[in-house]
Amino acid sequence: MLRDDIYGELVSAYTAPGRHYHDIRHIADCLSEFDNVRHLARNAEALQTAIWFHDVVYDGRRKDNEEQSAEVAAAALRRLGASETFINEVQQLILFTRHDLEPTTDDGKLMVDIDLASLALTPDRFDENSRRIRSEYLHVPEDAFLRGRNDMLGGLLKRPRIYYTDVFHDRYEGQARENLERAVAGSFSANGH
Repeated sequence: MLRDDIYGELVSAYTAPGRHYHDIRHIADCLSEFDNVRHLARNAEALQTAIWFHDVVYDGRRKDNEEQSAEVAAAALRRLGASETFINEVQQLILFTRHDLEPTTDDGKLMVDIDLASLALTPDRFDENSRRIRSEYLHVPEDAFLRGRNDMLGGLLKRPRIYYTDVFHDRYEGQARENLERAVAGSFSANGH
């Protein structure tokens, strides 16, 4: 369980100005998804802790948000007296949310699927999240933002499966693919037009 001071630091980070998508709502959504699959986790405490910390550092100008978030988690967990084994597991789960490699553990696959569950929201909510993400990258010109976004979303579409676990695949794969295909095809404008 998180101590009040660490919980306060997390809430402060996730409610800071400039947080539009990677905010406390995203964490709440991830925790809600986790509640539905907690029974599948090998180390539910590590997975829940990783969810809390996975976007604690988020700056659209940085390329190392996950690494920095993993370091913040390690420092906080050391203050709590957690074992290095537990800290390392939490850090690895956070690093899987870079979405650049297939997770090597069952809990890693759950972590990634939980983080990507929002891809399967209704089209209206998906578009709203897309606008919120765009608000975190206002420093990036529109054409560059859309190019980068399409590269990322297109990469997800090229996977044989967006979701690694059967429970998320069965529940969300179809809607997520529809949302991503529509976004990549250009029927969404980050400006809301």
